[in-house]
Amino acid sequence: MNNSYPEMNFDPAYVEGQMDVLFQSIAEQSIVRTIVEGSGGPENEEITEDGLRFVRYLLSISRSTRFGFLPNFKDWDTIRELARQFIRYCGGAPTALQTLNRVTDAEAA
Repeated sequence: MNNSYPEMNFDPAYVEGQMDVLFQSIAEQSIVRTIVEGSGGPENEEITEDGLRFVRYLLSISRSTRFGFLPNFKDWDTIRELARQFIRYCGGAPTALQTLNRVTDAEAA
């Protein structure tokens, strides 16, 4: 039998690792989109209130901002790195998405 599918691995550790990658990717893309919406990012001319609230939140928790350094919100690499840093700051993708949701809904401090 000629099977065109790659070998499937149902080992729980492998599946859990793949889910972590998936959650990380979803969280990163959601955060990047929100940053772009809040900063008028690289190709976005319209700034949303929720996005702006999140960008202000990011700046308020940023160590570099306290020393007068603002990120370049027109650079995709910088925006992606900010998203990754936020995920690490929150301790993981699920918590980062929850925090993003709370901030954009104005429930977080």
